[in-house]
Amino acid sequence: MNDHTLHLPDHVSVIGPTTDYAYKWGLNVGLSDARALRLALAVDELVTDVVRFAFPASSGTFTVTFRSDLLKAEVIIHEKGEPFDLTRYTYDPKQAINEGRFEGAGFTVVRHCVDDFAFLNRGREGKEFRIVQHIESEHIADYVTLEPDVPDADRDDVSYTISGVQPHEAEEIAKLIYRTYGYTYVREELYYPDRIERALEQGEKSGVLVRTDQGRAVGYFAVLNISGSNIGEVAEAVVDPNHRRRGLMKRMLGALIDQANERGLSGVFGEALTVHNFSQRVNAHFGMESTAFLLGLFPPQRFRNITGDFTQPISIVIDFRPLIPYETVRAYLPTPYEDMLRRIYNALGVDTLQVCHDATPADQLPDTTEMDTRIRYSFKHVTFVVETVGADLVEQIQQVLTDLKDEEINVAYVDLPIDTPSTPAATSMLRDAHFVLAGLMPRFHGERDYLRLQQPMVTLNPDAIEVYSDLAVMLKDHVMEDLSWNSNVTKTP
Repeated sequence: MNDHTLHLPDHVSVIGPTTDYAYKWGLNVGLSDARALRLALAVDELVTDVVRFAFPASSGTFTVTFRSDLLKAEVIIHEKGEPFDLTRYTYDPKQAINEGRFEGAGFTVVRHCVDDFAFLNRGREGKEFRIVQHIESEHIADYVTLEPDVPDADRDDVSYTISGVQPHEAEEIAKLIYRTYGYTYVREELYYPDRIERALEQGEKSGVLVRTDQGRAVGYFAVLNISGSNIGEVAEAVVDPNHRRRGLMKRMLGALIDQANERGLSGVFGEALTVHNFSQRVNAHFGMESTAFLLGLFPPQRFRNITGDFTQPISIVIDFRPLIPYETVRAYLPTPYEDMLRRIYNALGVDTLQVCHDATPADQLPDTTEMDTRIRYSFKHVTFVVETVGADLVEQIQQVLTDLKDEEINVAYVDLPIDTPSTPAATSMLRDAHFVLAGLMPRFHGERDYLRLQQPMVTLNPDAIEVYSDLAVMLKDHVMEDLSWNSNVTKTP
């Protein structure tokens, strides 16, 4: 994910240049001309509203953040002007015609121009307008006629070669995904060859490709770069069904870890699905340790060639392997989770764990929380990455969740820096607000370790969630006990 932030004064002179920047930025990140124009029009409308109405009594400043990945272009406009209630500004065409009242017309325009629009009231931290435009690409099924399956895996003498993947091989990767999973693979960007090619060219990921001795691509595995940290996600794994059970997944993962070491990454992690435990077992074979258990990270999916329909949101296990060894870790471990976190750090090979006891009491926290809100609209979850814990932490989070009620969020996550004295107090506050343990997110933000808590908004069936390692079993048991969920729960969303 790439971020660019403009710091702007409250003046009409910034409207035109900001709109022009938004249009050109949209084109650069992959939007079509028409969709980039609509994004720019929405930015123009929102920036104009901020300049005209946010600071009626004095001058002020605001920020416009441009954030993109392979799937979406997001613009976040953040200001600390006077309070504002978006729900009061509902546009009525009849009132506009008969009475000349156009309140809310601008927001109607914004909603018409973009794919997602959210307004977040951040309390003392002001307000955020968030707009998202999906990056459209040509789906592999729309322009490629797939060749019939070649069952060369039936040959006893079939051999394989593994090599680093190149941008020009993007179409073969998309074909392999489509041939193997149909439309059911959870990472939708892999159905679009141009997105794969762009990511490889821009260094957003690297990977390996397996070919048979006849040159057919039958396996692919990639490491994705993580914005703001020096770790990589081991992801996007596929093996042609005709070539499974031949050790290709393990061979590819071994090659990926070698690549990550060569690139100087400090660690690699995998988001291992719990609809089966195959990926968890492969991760364990290569020395990855389970550090977190995340409920409902992905929406329900049907997994062709693996399992049948999976009717509840998909939970995952975070498996992590440090490539640069841990030495000394200073940590503020909240009492309810201290034993679990000690076990995780021990599994990660930490030489010295310095557990600090000079935690900041709740009544000494500053007034205002500073955090980054990361919304994954298509996956229906939100993550709050906290930098400074304030007394209004829970209030801010609950307000954002209220503002996002129309997005039907499945789960909310909160990441707290483990090396910060306020984390125990924050944990206590969040537990009172019905958040429970998720686990440790090692080196996830700025090379720092974060404690992750979670609050599922849906009830899941624990019996449909498979975990493999001893740590994953302990994490799942801990989470289920905190939630008071039992086996044989049948309620699903």
